[in-house]
Amino acid sequence: MSDDTAICKAIYSENRQEIYVVGQRSVKIWNALTGTPVRILKNIFSSELDISAVALDTDHRHIIVGSSKDGEIKVFDILSGRMTQELEAHTKDQGEIAYIGYGTDHDTIITVAWDRKIKIHKDERVAETL
Repeated sequence: MSDDTAICKAIYSENRQEIYVVGQRSVKIWNALTGTPVRILKNIFSSELDISAVALDTDHRHIIVGSSKDGEIKVFDILSGRMTQELEAHTKDQGEIAYIGYGTDHDTIITVAWDRKIKIHKDERVAETL
């Protein structure tokens, strides 16, 4: 497997047997068993923003991505590629997202950015189904 852009992150989903390869503004999804591409989520952020952090939710049905500038955080449905949630951004100045984690016990999304802030976001998709 290879990619046509610089790879900044990669995540393996044991649940889905897929590898999520992140480079610039896209997430490419590969079948981990066959090594073939499955689909691609393109232009996640505007032309000036690259992806700097990524995480999966508990069920590995959604991918959470953070931007390299402006502190933007978005959640996408992996199968449809549709954005399902946009979280409160970090500070635009020094807002690069450095880490995203998923708090399984409380259905929270934890984000850390260069603005020296840690934010805990409620996963609204889970709250809607309760």
